[in-house]
Amino acid sequence: MKEELFNLTRKEYRVYEYSDTNRLFTKEEEENMPFGVVRSSAPWGHFEIKNDYNTEEKFTEHYGNPFAQVDMVRRIITLTKEGDKITFKMFWYNRRRRMNSKWFKTNTNCKFITFNHKTNALYEGSLENYHLKRKCRKRIRRVLFNSDPINKIRRWMRDSFSDEDKKTIDVPTIVNQVVSLFVNSIPGTEKYPELLPEQKIYRRYLDYQGIKYPNNWFELIDAYPQPKKKDLVKCDYKYVDALMKVHNLKGDKIKKSLHTVTKFVDGLHFNYACKIFGEKFILNQPDETINLLLSAWDLTHFPKNNIFFNTLSKSEKLNFFEIYKLYYRRLIDFHTITDHIRFYSFLNNLEPVKWKSKTHDEFSQEHYDWSEKYNHYTNGDFTRIYNPTFVEKVNEVILTKDGPYYPEVLLTSKRYNNESFFQNNCVKTYVKRINSLLISLRRGEGDTEERASIEYDIVPLVWSNGDFNFKLNRVQTLGKFNHRLDSSWDNVLVKLDERISVMEYEKLFDTLQIEGEFGGRKVFSDYEIKEYDRTGYDNMGVTNIKKGVYLDWKNNSIMKLNSYNYNVVPVRNWDEDELPI
Repeated sequence: MKEELFNLTRKEYRVYEYSDTNRLFTKEEEENMPFGVVRSSAPWGHFEIKNDYNTEEKFTEHYGNPFAQVDMVRRIITLTKEGDKITFKMFWYNRRRRMNSKWFKTNTNCKFITFNHKTNALYEGSLENYHLKRKCRKRIRRVLFNSDPINKIRRWMRDSFSDEDKKTIDVPTIVNQVVSLFVNSIPGTEKYPELLPEQKIYRRYLDYQGIKYPNNWFELIDAYPQPKKKDLVKCDYKYVDALMKVHNLKGDKIKKSLHTVTKFVDGLHFNYACKIFGEKFILNQPDETINLLLSAWDLTHFPKNNIFFNTLSKSEKLNFFEIYKLYYRRLIDFHTITDHIRFYSFLNNLEPVKWKSKTHDEFSQEHYDWSEKYNHYTNGDFTRIYNPTFVEKVNEVILTKDGPYYPEVLLTSKRYNNESFFQNNCVKTYVKRINSLLISLRRGEGDTEERASIEYDIVPLVWSNGDFNFKLNRVQTLGKFNHRLDSSWDNVLVKLDERISVMEYEKLFDTLQIEGEFGGRKVFSDYEIKEYDRTGYDNMGVTNIKKGVYLDWKNNSIMKLNSYNYNVVPVRNWDEDELPI
């Protein structure tokens, strides 16, 4: 017998009543309108809205009025108990008739989460267009607890309330009431009154399955893949042993660390470190370092660069490992370390260099010194060229509650060098990097030292229909000496990202060019988009895209314009008449 534990039904109505006449404008009036006369592309022409309503009475009154658009939205939240199953369901029902239309368009959707406390199984599913018999799309699957079912229930309910509802309804109280009812209706969860709802249901699952789990059991819930029953059986239902088995991890030291980590998603970072430095070396590290690698989950994996790593001496490898750990402590940015590796590889072909840094301060100084040497070999006077409107809009002052901020798009070698001088970083080496947009964000007017160096990655987007646009992704946001910024910068960074997004949408970033001058000779280049074969990228989850695209300078002489090879590498030159304006 089905028992209804909770039911909340809400209806919203919206009626747009249109005038049955339209004003005709004279030719002179039309010419004086800044945007001309608004004309609808609808077959019945343009009609002005006379009134709008949000009551059921007006919805019923104008239900068949051809000069009105009527909308009805119904949201239902239910919680039921039937046999061994506790089910949460969300229903969305939308019904609309446009102006001058004789028919209604109906859209329906249902999402549900069910827990069977007898089989200890969790299910999630949906019904799209459930009002149709043939075209209803049904989906149901058994899911793991790392799918976060309780927070899904919370999110579905919160999203079902409109902004107007939230002004009059205590949404958090309703959400907490439903979640508590759902969890507390499952037999056995009453044993854990001190736990949160999402912890109660998972702890109950572990206990009823007879799984032997560690004290930090909830910190391991996000691990993927999770052990299956066959893995647990082979490991005598010892959760950590089964988890190590499915993630290909071995050894008592790792087992000990998994009992103390505060977060574990997968063993990829640990395994990558073993590939780079050797498994024996990593396993001989202190427990703190092992935990650091096992708990990493949202950081970029370091590529295994054998050419670079094999050039390091034994002492340099040890120093590099100390910097490697600083990255996992989130004290050094990924792009800063990869730039450091690039400087090392470049300079090592021209003069003897040693990786001596093993602390943050030593690394910052070494990074600055190497960028100076790199600039010595690759210097020239360069100017990047963007759409002037884009530059002007980005450079507009940003007002926040903490005061004004002044962004500046860096364009010339002089401004790049100036930024590098103030920040003690290597941004001066980025001036020729085609996919890099550099913005200096200052707190206060002028060349103040309180600033952030911000890099946006320029990504070309080419669609199958021929459309093209640039996507700008912020990849580096660093302060002086490549230190991370504190939270006081969060607000202005959000506003800057929003400003960039608007200009992306308006396609104002449509120009990407560069001019270079060295020894009295000038070189100019526009960008070009090249393709590469990405068939071998299937292991990254992309199997249907066989061609990728990337940016490059059309005139590759730009990259060869430097002091150490200028006389041996041919450089394309323009006569004055050919120079771009």
